Order: sequence, then C-alpha cells, then structure tokens
Amino acid sequence: MCLIFVTNIYSQENIFRKSKKEIKVAILMPLFYDNIDELSFNQYNIAEKRSKPYKCFSYISFYEGVRIALDVLEQEGYKISLHVFDVGENDTNKTKEALQYNQMKDMNLIVPLVFKNSFDMVSLFAEQNHIPLVNPMSTSNEILKNEYVFKIQPDEISKAQTIMKYIQEKHPKANVIVLYENDKSKAKLIDWYKNNIASYTSSWTMINYTKNAAKLKSYLKPSVNNIVINLIEKNNINDNKVFANTLIKKLFALSSYKTTLFASFDWLDYNNIDYSMLEKLDYHFSLTYLNDYTNPNFVNFVKEYRKHFKTEPDKFYAALGYDIMLYFINALNIKGNDFQSNPNIKNNDKMINHYHFKHIDDFLGWQNETTTIYNIRNYKIKSEWSY
Repeated sequence: MCLIFVTNIYSQENIFRKSKKEIKVAILMPLFYDNIDELSFNQYNIAEKRSKPYKCFSYISFYEGVRIALDVLEQEGYKISLHVFDVGENDTNKTKEALQYNQMKDMNLIVPLVFKNSFDMVSLFAEQNHIPLVNPMSTSNEILKNEYVFKIQPDEISKAQTIMKYIQEKHPKANVIVLYENDKSKAKLIDWYKNNIASYTSSWTMINYTKNAAKLKSYLKPSVNNIVINLIEKNNINDNKVFANTLIKKLFALSSYKTTLFASFDWLDYNNIDYSMLEKLDYHFSLTYLNDYTNPNFVNFVKEYRKHFKTEPDKFYAALGYDIMLYFINALNIKGNDFQSNPNIKNNDKMINHYHFKHIDDFLGWQNETTTIYNIRNYKIKSEWSY
C-alpha cells in the first residue's frame, strides 16, 4: 500500500497577499512507514536499539526541512497543499500507485526523492501532464530527459566551471595544474578542461599522472601560487585513500612552493589523512550542499529545526528540502505560466544556498549550476566563494 499524507497550509490573507495563488505540491519519498514497528522501545531494549540504524530516519530530515519552509511561506501569505507519498526508494509498484492518485495530474510541482527506475516513471508522468519535476539528489544529466525536469545537483562540468571561475577571479596569476589519468568515467570532464582551461588562465598544465607523477615538481613555479586540481578517483575506497595520502605527502614535501589543492570532499572522511597537511596545502573542495555553520542562513535554519524537532539536522537533506520549497513555490507564483520557459528568479533571502538554472537543451531539462567553494581554516570548514 502507498501511504499518503495531505497537509493544507492556509494563510491569513490581506490586500498584499491576495495575489498569491494556491500551489499544490506532491512529494514522493521513502518514509518506510511499514518499518515503524522497529521503533518500539522499552526499558529493556533501549540500550541495544539506540545505536542501530533505522530506515524510518533515512530521509525524514528532507521532509522536516520542507515543513520548516512551509512555515516560512505561510507567513509570507502562501496557500500550499502538500501531498506526501511513502513510495520506497525504488519501488515502482508504489510509485505507480502514487501516480494514480486522483489529484496528481492537478499538481503544480512534484518532488520525487527516489532512485532511477521510480524517477523515470515520475519523469514520464510529469512530461505527459506538463508538471515541473525536481530531482534533489542525482548528479547525472541522464535524468534530464524532458524539459520539465529540474536537477538540483550540478554535474562535474558545472563544478569545474565554478572552480575555474573562482581561480579566474581570486587567483588570476596562478599556475594551474590539472592531474588526471586515463579513466573513461572522467573522459568528458578531462576533455572539458583540455578544451576550456585556456579561456580562464594563461598558465596551465594537464598532467597524465600515471605517466608523469615523478615530474610533478618540474611543473610547479616558485614565484606564484600553484593550484593543483585533482581529477583522479580510484575504483575503490581503499585505493582512493592510498592515492590521496600519497599525493598529499608528495605535495607537502614540496611545500617550499605555494600550493592550493582542489580535491574531493570525501578525503575528509579518510582516517589516514593528516588534516594539518591539508591545511598547509590550502585544501579546497566544491559542493552544492553542506551543513555549513559559517553560513548565517543555515544557522538560522538550524535554530528553527531545533525548535521544531529538538535535534540537529544530521544530513544535508533537511537544508535541501527547505531550499527547494522556498525557491520553487516563490518561482511558480512569480512566473506563473512563464515559469517553465524562464524559471530563474531572485533567490529568497532566507535560502541556504542559491539556485540558478541553465537549459541543457531546448528539449531537455534544467540544470542548477550553483556550487560553493569551501576550504579549511584552523581545522574548520569554511565557505569561501559561491557562483
């Protein structure tokens, strides 16, 4: 059975607010209501159950972020009908059942937090019924199969563009070194750097690290900042840990050269990484979402989250749900019938991260291209730049 929750948010109307129409939103997500019995605690099993992971909590913070956004929007005068469907992560039967809901074709926005097979079903439904559809999590452009899809997570090329724009603005005289290896999964990204890097900087080198690792020092320049961009990802996490540690030690041994290292955020999770070395190497990474306590809007959001749910948002899902509601409800109201052809608006000043969408193709969907550059200062992650 597909469980449905329907919540109506009604605003107090005044002369200013009457121009805001009712907006109907459907969220399809894994709430795992069938697993609710897992949460039965008593005085004898609480110690045993406390440390176990529970499916019911996997994505609930996304919904909690949505709820906080609806409170904000209610205060701004919006009337929103929220329909929430418990469909499982990739349960196509439950997804099909949700799409047969008698009001689904009347939705103004659909947000499916589901995996590929279920998402493809919802995408086809949205296209057939001309309903904007937001994918919160996927980084793959393969989901942009029709013009109604809005993808929140930028692809690797969008992130690369942000990194190069950051370098162009903040370090225009830097010597840029891009490390890569022959990796089919990175071929498009590597080609993008080869074809476009010269338009951002006059001093650059692309190094096939497999062949030329020993020559790295010869590409560093003593009089300028050397920005090393790592594109290498090994096939498994253990190999990646070894590679990350080896590269960090190699660059640290060359610390007489001023260096800024761009690498994956995942490196911070590797238990063999020396954070002091990373800080010395001016380590940077790019992400769309991070629970960033240096962002005043995120801090304000956390205060509301604590007030409502008596805890901290443990994943970025909560902030993601919050921002999606603030942006798309505002945009649908402001743009009306023009939203689908021109969805960009001035972002709500309460949003944690901003959105700007570009059309990949006239017959394909919209890609958010906003990414934030972070670095480490005094062992703390800080946002440095956003585009």
